[in-house]
Amino acid sequence: MTAVDSRVRIVTLLAQQRPEAVLGMTESEWVDFKSTGLEGPYDLGQESKKYELAKDVAAFANTNGGLIVCGFKATRRPTDLHETVVKPTPFAKRLVNAEKYKKVIAEYVRPLVSVEFSWFDDPTHQDLGYLVIEVQALPESDRWALVTRTLSEEGRLVKGGVSIPRRHGDQTEYVTPDEVYRLINNGFHAEPTLDLDLSVEDGIAISVTVDDSVIDSLMEKRRRELLASLPPSERRSGGQREGKSLFSNGQRAVEELRRLQEVTQVSLPDLLTRDLRSPQQYREEVEAYLEKNRGALLRMLNKAVAEEGKPLNLRLDNRSNAMLHQVEVIATVDPGYRVTVEPPEFTAALGNLPWPEPPEPYGKKTPAAGLKSSPIFPSWTFYADRRQSLAGPLPKCFTSEDGLAIKFPPVDLRAHAHTWLQPFMLCGHPSTAGAAVLRWTATCTNRDGRQEKVLSIPVDELSVTLRPDGETPELVTK
Repeated sequence: MTAVDSRVRIVTLLAQQRPEAVLGMTESEWVDFKSTGLEGPYDLGQESKKYELAKDVAAFANTNGGLIVCGFKATRRPTDLHETVVKPTPFAKRLVNAEKYKKVIAEYVRPLVSVEFSWFDDPTHQDLGYLVIEVQALPESDRWALVTRTLSEEGRLVKGGVSIPRRHGDQTEYVTPDEVYRLINNGFHAEPTLDLDLSVEDGIAISVTVDDSVIDSLMEKRRRELLASLPPSERRSGGQREGKSLFSNGQRAVEELRRLQEVTQVSLPDLLTRDLRSPQQYREEVEAYLEKNRGALLRMLNKAVAEEGKPLNLRLDNRSNAMLHQVEVIATVDPGYRVTVEPPEFTAALGNLPWPEPPEPYGKKTPAAGLKSSPIFPSWTFYADRRQSLAGPLPKCFTSEDGLAIKFPPVDLRAHAHTWLQPFMLCGHPSTAGAAVLRWTATCTNRDGRQEKVLSIPVDELSVTLRPDGETPELVTK
């Protein structure tokens, strides 16, 4: 069974005219699949269907928002925990009247809820397609959304009563009368709740694709650079020249014997300046170094690509009348992304990757060199430590069950004030195409509860390829 892990994924599949890929997806707290009848998904000629539309919209607005996807039949098999999509049921576009839907929602739902309607054509049936109704979550300060009618046993709308639906798993449940009383009673005495908003002030996320051939070419280039310190006659082993394996035990033993024979024939100055390693041993050090850093190469490329884009600047607004102390924001994104926080002086160029410090070049690891003090060359991890001290408090990143989590340092916010969170780069290879979905929560020390919302971030899709020289990487826009 395919898990529905992103609202964007469903919209992307329908936009790509791939409704068959929706089969097997399960309903959840933020998605509800609806099959259609002869009059469309909501026959507004029936009062019960008007109530159903208002109820569905209010239920999503009272949780974290979600999608009502019309044109798919979902059912719960005996062995399933949730209803699962089993069949596409596309319907005619003429059966959808978005203006009438909006009028019903505006009449029967309080407060006003933000709703968007999107139509997607079916690839195999002319004039048929699917409707997606996207409902935005209400801010905490405006909850709860009420349906200003109740439904009688005869299926007629009754004035004078209200209901408060909310999404729970793949079902809609109602706030009980006892809970309604408690909410009303607490409302008379409650202090202001959190009312925060997070928006993209500037910047983009980058989705980057790196072909395996790019990794292989860059590894080979690095290998040639490191082996260039060997004498020309030793840059290939005797085993390679004779068509034998590079790491042949017999070849290694022969080379060691030849080396011992040479050592006995040289003077002390020659002995002190001769490398303590054989050419074969140095080659093995190089191969071990490259193998260790193969995985790091992809991270270095992502880091270099990130420098080509604009850092994300997120603006945090306090829309309440209260001063908020130590507001802490935790954002979660697709685990395929990586987060980079870098001052300008520590950038990485795509054509000059910051490889970790390699083995000592051949000819430098000699008895004579050991008698001298070796200069200290800072590695790339040393610069990372310096970056931490220069940049001040940085976001902390960790992997959670929901994806890559970014925890920002707490900030104080005056009433109706705003601040910018630490700029960062979001770069990597996400599991879905399109806008990056950032789910964020916020808490503070002087108010109970927490804010939960979803933020959409624009994405640039890039790929790393090789220039005609076959060795220098470059960026190409997809």
